[in-house]
Amino acid sequence: MYTINQERLITTFMDLTRIPSPSWDEGEVINFIINRAKSLGLKYKKIPCRQSFNLLITLEGDKKIKPILFSAHTDTVTPCENVNPQRSKTKITADGNSILGSDDKAAIAMFLEGLNYIRENDIPHGDVEVLLSCAEEIGLKGIKLFDMSQIKSKHAFVFDCTGSVGKIILKAPYHLNMSLKVKGKAAHAGIEPEKGINAINILAEIITKIPSGRIDDETTVNVGMITGGRATNIVAEEASCELEIRSISNSKMKQYERTIKEIARTIARDNKGRITILSNLEYAGFSINESAYITKTVRKSLEAIGIKAEYHISGGGSDTNIFNKSGIKAVNLSCGMQNVHSTTEYIAIADLINGTRLMLAIVNTVYQNR
Repeated sequence: MYTINQERLITTFMDLTRIPSPSWDEGEVINFIINRAKSLGLKYKKIPCRQSFNLLITLEGDKKIKPILFSAHTDTVTPCENVNPQRSKTKITADGNSILGSDDKAAIAMFLEGLNYIRENDIPHGDVEVLLSCAEEIGLKGIKLFDMSQIKSKHAFVFDCTGSVGKIILKAPYHLNMSLKVKGKAAHAGIEPEKGINAINILAEIITKIPSGRIDDETTVNVGMITGGRATNIVAEEASCELEIRSISNSKMKQYERTIKEIARTIARDNKGRITILSNLEYAGFSINESAYITKTVRKSLEAIGIKAEYHISGGGSDTNIFNKSGIKAVNLSCGMQNVHSTTEYIAIADLINGTRLMLAIVNTVYQNR
């Protein structure tokens, strides 16, 4: 089933990887995709999003069939200049000097080849929407700024998970960012240090006392950035840190937020310092049942191409979180990328092919269940 044009698929993927597309600077790769959409006679909307664009492509079909949405993102992490993909018989790799960009250009190549296949083989289908967001890698910025009312579909299949094709992410975490800023009192460190209140010392004590690392199988806490002080001869008047809490459970996330606030305020007060605490929900989590329509659709589609579904819980966020928060049921699916965000990144050619076949199988499963 679904004899994919392997050479065309690989060429598309490798061409995509050669185009630099750091967050907020995805214009060139977006224009590449638009040219392909035009060649297939597809409708598209290039939607301004700050200094970049989100791109919505539509393959119109039978209006009696449920419309479905496939989604990926156009940006990559850095270094993404001068990408030189290396092809062997079984995989495509980075050359060791940059990322490869399979996160998430593998998905884009799969979608373009899938749409091409549908056109060439007159595959019956309903409306197929493809949303490609910008600035995903820096906090899901593009999808957060996208007007979801432009989408007809009530179900979204996001191809943005690592691992061989077959993984279905049914749960992903709530993600809360916190900023702790301690204010002490400056003094000359060599002449009268006793007159100062060292904000760095206070912050250090806070960091050692708050929960950290993997808290349980649903929750993590991480202090990722620290700043403070002005010079070695000044008792540090200010110090701050940025941290995050992630949890599949919204209540646990809020519980650890309260715990961190209580610890930080107590330690600052006991050391005669002051503290300012800011919290911001980066994105909400989601949980999809194994018996849900969208899950069963993916499972049946994987079975149709001879792959067994694997259900997973993720510790990372994706555009999938935003779709679910917006009322569009969505799952995140693996699309073959391995060692992402590193110069050892690679993807198996078999996964490029299987990801394309999965897209086509989903279209067919939805059509068959009309």
